[in-house]
Amino acid sequence: MKKIAFFLIAVGYSMAGLAQIENLTEKFELPTLIDETSGLLFFNDKLITHNDSGDAPNLYEIDTITGNISRTVSISNATHVDWEDIAQDAEYIYIGDIGNNNGNRTDLKIYRINKTDYINNTSVMAEVINFSYEDQTDFSSQPNSSNFDAEAISVYEENIVVFTKNWANNMTNAYILSRDIGTHSATKVSTYNSNGLITGAAYNPLDKSFMLCGYSATLSPFLVYVTNFTGNDFFNGTVERSDISSSIGLSQIEGVTQITNGRYFLSREKFENIINLPSKLYSFNNASFTLSINEIEASILTIYPNPVYDTLNIQVSSAENIKYIEVFDITGKRMLVRKKYLSDSINFNNLRSGLYFIKVVLENNAVYYKKIVKCLQD
Repeated sequence: MKKIAFFLIAVGYSMAGLAQIENLTEKFELPTLIDETSGLLFFNDKLITHNDSGDAPNLYEIDTITGNISRTVSISNATHVDWEDIAQDAEYIYIGDIGNNNGNRTDLKIYRINKTDYINNTSVMAEVINFSYEDQTDFSSQPNSSNFDAEAISVYEENIVVFTKNWANNMTNAYILSRDIGTHSATKVSTYNSNGLITGAAYNPLDKSFMLCGYSATLSPFLVYVTNFTGNDFFNGTVERSDISSSIGLSQIEGVTQITNGRYFLSREKFENIINLPSKLYSFNNASFTLSINEIEASILTIYPNPVYDTLNIQVSSAENIKYIEVFDITGKRMLVRKKYLSDSINFNNLRSGLYFIKVVLENNAVYYKKIVKCLQD
């Protein structure tokens, strides 16, 4: 558990905007076995979390109704130094062993687990992605004073994105590194004055956005919604920040993951200091997402079958023609594009099994999205 100095002081900051966070509510208190919950991931209709340190290398599935642990999967060849976040692409789960409170680690790594192995076993082997920060030259111990600690990762297109937890300047730096197995140098691509410690990240390919979470020196939790960026400069677009302390009180927020349609889960780690706070799970809606993204309506478009094995059919039932259709994987990488047809089909044969998103743009520029599951033939 990361202990931070707890000061009852006012911290001021400026915001580029205010995220429209709605219905932020407590779901339940988390089991004591995962008091140090750090990362969150929603995969295969299940919520997955892990402790940050002091545990075996385990992933825990949580029943989102009861709050109980329903399944434990161990990573047999991994060590559990300081696991801080978890992410995914169409084929793999990624676990970031990236906690670096003293700023002196030379063994930063991300474990990569095949999703099929994870689903079918309770003990799996991981491949390893080793990395270092391109601009770190000082590896002396600086407890809670360096800018090379990190607790947030996401997969974006071909890269893994690491958002740092800067103790020295209360900012966050975004670094990118390859998803390939091996040893890599993480390249700094963007910086944001978060006025607090960033502790979790979730990428949404539907609106090409990141949802970041964190807390200030006074344990005031906040969310940062990042969208409309270009290239890998993730903070050059629209950055909306929302202080959520009025909804959940003082909290050491640790993980965030999107469930569906702009709905997220958020976790709080157990905190014991001047105040005692149990670990909890929360849910909320991001109205900024729901206002800009439309689900495909049956009265306008019909897309079937779902799940799809080989051929996905598209039928238009409105007066508008389709301008084009795109298919994205869960990292936001465009896999297929088809232009200017009224009723047609898309061949999914060459795509791996997993989750995909269909983007349909009509001639009147209305945009609709649909989540599609690709399955392999029995």
